[in-house]
Amino acid sequence: MPTRSISATLYLSLCVLTIVDALFTVEIAVWIAIAFMAAFILIEFRRAARLQQAVSLALAGIGILAGGLEGEALETLLGGLRRTLPFLLLFGSVTWLQGPASRSPSLLTVREIAIRQPSGRRFAVIALAAHFLGVAFNLAGLSLLTPMVGGDTPKPLRERLGRAMVQGFAAGTAWSPFYVGTAVILSAVPGVRWLEVAPLGIALSLSIVGCSWVFDRIFLRAAAQREMNEEPKERGPAPPFTRRHAISIALLLGTLFGITILLVEGLRLSIPVSLAIVAPPFALAWAIALAGKHLPSAAPDVAELKTTDRGGSALFGQVFAKIPDLRGETMLFAGANILGVGIASALDPDVVAQWVTNVTPNPIVTIPALMAAMMFTSIIGLHPVVFVVLVTSILPPEALGVAPPIAAMAMMCLWGQGTNASPFSATVLFISRITGDSNWRIAWRWNAPFSLSVTLLLAAILVLVQLSGIYG
Repeated sequence: MPTRSISATLYLSLCVLTIVDALFTVEIAVWIAIAFMAAFILIEFRRAARLQQAVSLALAGIGILAGGLEGEALETLLGGLRRTLPFLLLFGSVTWLQGPASRSPSLLTVREIAIRQPSGRRFAVIALAAHFLGVAFNLAGLSLLTPMVGGDTPKPLRERLGRAMVQGFAAGTAWSPFYVGTAVILSAVPGVRWLEVAPLGIALSLSIVGCSWVFDRIFLRAAAQREMNEEPKERGPAPPFTRRHAISIALLLGTLFGITILLVEGLRLSIPVSLAIVAPPFALAWAIALAGKHLPSAAPDVAELKTTDRGGSALFGQVFAKIPDLRGETMLFAGANILGVGIASALDPDVVAQWVTNVTPNPIVTIPALMAAMMFTSIIGLHPVVFVVLVTSILPPEALGVAPPIAAMAMMCLWGQGTNASPFSATVLFISRITGDSNWRIAWRWNAPFSLSVTLLLAAILVLVQLSGIYG
């Protein structure tokens, strides 16, 4: 059996075992899943980028060293790997949805409508399209919009449209349960349920998209137009968005969200476990329904379509082929969780809580300080998962003097903004591959100025919500 097939088998098997433990509390299933994860990492480590290798080893090494100071090196390693398992479910679930999402005529029509908007409203429409496609299908949704930032688009326009895509997409972490950041944070902050934070999150996410459009209109649009040496290629009129398209998308999103949230709120399962139960059969039924359907004429320019399936059987092959590519995410999250467990074992939470109380004596200071620290660590290159795991491992929200839903919402909003400003996040690296621009330029020039600006607004809103007593 080829190495990639072995890796895929290990990954899919650990997902099944993690679900079994979540449903039936089978302890042996957890330990076998941990062993499979370790084997997956060992097999795929040499194929990972050098930077991913270095960062994951550094995070895990520091965590094991910190745990070793307390005589708990092995416990730190195993505990960190155990905490990583639920998040591998989320990565795997998104992989199942990628193929059908890239072939859906309704979603491709939405893509074409967004791309063909006139310049006066194109930025706003693309940002909203990226947001709502992303909240349902993660990077699979964002990938549908990539043709407009290809090499044939003039550079100034490519940068503006790229900003619209990634900033609209990143706003989804404020509420979508299908984003890794949302799942990580809701799992890490005790007692916070998705339905509790979703209404505020939706309002904040739309505020972020609106601010992105205003920021572009004030600071970037005129300068980009002056730099244009040529008019962008005319794409023709947008295709009609029919009632059939609207019903199809509503059914897709309603079914996927509805069943997943029913499991989360009804059976009290975590978001990763719920989505891992729902995504494979949902994607399989979707792929079967799409088999043999004609795609919009522009569909072939989506690279994903060249290898996607035309029925249920080929979906398994596509998932099997893509799973080994999750090596980078697996290594990073494993390293971050090992670091969090190790640091938590080495520090006295009461001492840390007292220090934080002395430095930030009330929520008016604590909330902006928390968000500023998360943004700073992201800009210097640390993925937001490192900050979230460290903070939630050491300090409960009560120690910060902040209502748990507010603490969760602050980190959920900043996860998206932080990943946009981090040169090594999956979103930035994805856009870098598509546009050919440096990941450093995309993170620090495209996104960091806006991310820093909107962080101030988000902090002010959350301080007001905290002081209002809405969340107790």
